[in-house]
Amino acid sequence: MADSPEKRNKPKSQQGSKKKATIIVALACVAVVVAILVLNGGGLAVHSDVTEPSVEEEEQEEEAPAPNHNPVIISLTPATDRISPFDLCVVECEAIDEDGDPLTYTWTSAQGDVYGEGASIEWGAPDDEGLFRLSVAVDDGRGGIADFSTSLRVKVNYAPEILSMTSMVDWVVPGESCYISCVAEDDDGDEISYEWTANGGEFVGQGRAVLWVAPETPESYWITVWARDTYGGEARHALPISVTFAEPAHLGEFVLTPNDTDMLKRKDDGWLIFRGRSCTIECVVEEGDGPFTYEWSADEGVLKPDGATAIWDAPEGRVTATIVVAVTDTHGNEASGSVRIEVATCTCSF
Repeated sequence: MADSPEKRNKPKSQQGSKKKATIIVALACVAVVVAILVLNGGGLAVHSDVTEPSVEEEEQEEEAPAPNHNPVIISLTPATDRISPFDLCVVECEAIDEDGDPLTYTWTSAQGDVYGEGASIEWGAPDDEGLFRLSVAVDDGRGGIADFSTSLRVKVNYAPEILSMTSMVDWVVPGESCYISCVAEDDDGDEISYEWTANGGEFVGQGRAVLWVAPETPESYWITVWARDTYGGEARHALPISVTFAEPAHLGEFVLTPNDTDMLKRKDDGWLIFRGRSCTIECVVEEGDGPFTYEWSADEGVLKPDGATAIWDAPEGRVTATIVVAVTDTHGNEASGSVRIEVATCTCSF
């Protein structure tokens, strides 16, 4: 290709000078690079404004605390929904912490007392009835706190009252059975459960009526029933049943006479007497072959027997006593009877 007119018109001396200048600049750059290599011990260092973090800075970043989560209270549960005045109730707090931190519990109550510490405490109820607030604060020690409160009901519990306990028969042949029932009520409207016990024989069924199967050994046996509510209140009643091969004496109704008092009266299927008072109890035999022997006993109070009669002194406290007599006829057959006497501590009952 032919040179352009401009190239052709330039003198050769100018073209040579330009080539020399280019060579000089290249040599100068090489010299600078060589000098840098010498100053850095033969290595080429490249500098920039971006600096890598030091080892200490990396460790500080790794040790940065994770975010804390507050504890969570799952439940706050008293052992019962009704507490008697001045009684103790266990209260448990169930709480969790997502971080696994150890938890501390702070309990507070405007009325009543807190006994113990931790997740489970005892709350001492005041003397008054009503609703009372119990609170707990759960702390994880890292600033996380959860709190909750519950109402505790304080109310007097009235035990069930047994109105009657009856058996279809007074005696059975060994190995035979009889039907026994109990009628009870609860002033609080609480559900009543029944427990039956005896010093011999077996029970079939449960609840307020059962079948009692007599043992093979002839004698008098005690059948006892416990009527209980769900808050610890209970009442007890018992009656004897004779197990014999021949019909024993037939006992009539007991006759009770007050001794120097007018505070004795009938109540349901028993009697009511004021504390510390006395009465005479007579056992009436309606049928049987005499002469008869009498054996008296009582689970409360003081009993002074004398043949077919006995004087009974009521205790000072409020109790229900069962007075029992075992009557044996001339053939050795035994019949048993009992009377229930409730002791009152207030004259208003009369």
